[in-house]
Amino acid sequence: MSEKVYRRLIATLVTAVLAFVIAPTALAGGTGLTLVPPAASSAQIGKTYGELSAVWWQTMLGIAVENNPTLDLTGANCRFGETTQVFFLAGQGTGEPVTRSCTVFAAKPLFFPIINVECSNVENPPFFGATDADREACASQIADGIGIRSWKLTLDGVDVGNLGRLRAASPPFDFTMPRNDNILFVRSKTSGRSASDGFWVLLQPPARGSHVIHFSGIVASGVGAGFSQDVTYDLTVL
Repeated sequence: MSEKVYRRLIATLVTAVLAFVIAPTALAGGTGLTLVPPAASSAQIGKTYGELSAVWWQTMLGIAVENNPTLDLTGANCRFGETTQVFFLAGQGTGEPVTRSCTVFAAKPLFFPIINVECSNVENPPFFGATDADREACASQIADGIGIRSWKLTLDGVDVGNLGRLRAASPPFDFTMPRNDNILFVRSKTSGRSASDGFWVLLQPPARGSHVIHFSGIVASGVGAGFSQDVTYDLTVL
């Protein structure tokens, strides 16, 4: 084999491997729900998982309690998670299983937390951090307590494995929130600064039709022990 042919063969193999590593993960069975792994997120949507998680929090923190998707038990408020670029689905931190019916649009990716945490400069300990570094450390420490065996993600009934790769920490971010009617249950504050950590999912714009997404997880140890969520979305995609 000539050196020229050998080099071309190596280049072809490298290209194939890279394409396999960063390509979206299509699930078996043609579910119409395709996971975009963190390595491909920037190319797909122009933001990393961590950057998307910051926007997710900014969106959710800005919505009043009565309309907030994170406190919704039926899906009636899911439309408040729609942004110009992404449709954000929400967790639900009561620990009780909740099923939501939600209509989304085929043109937009979906982004949501399997389980996530945040720390800010307006909350009480253990969720308080005075500086960016403090808040990042706070969120990381709580996320470290998430039980590996507790998390689960199914897309149209197909289990998704290797969920550890979906952990992402946000950069520090500013947020605004309603006074006295916010999901942090903080009074007399309308803004703050935060950082988050957790396990997230980005899906390509879903195929039209009906789909079911289920995700769950629990913080099994540490200061956040006991926090959990178990959420099912019955989606209608238009």
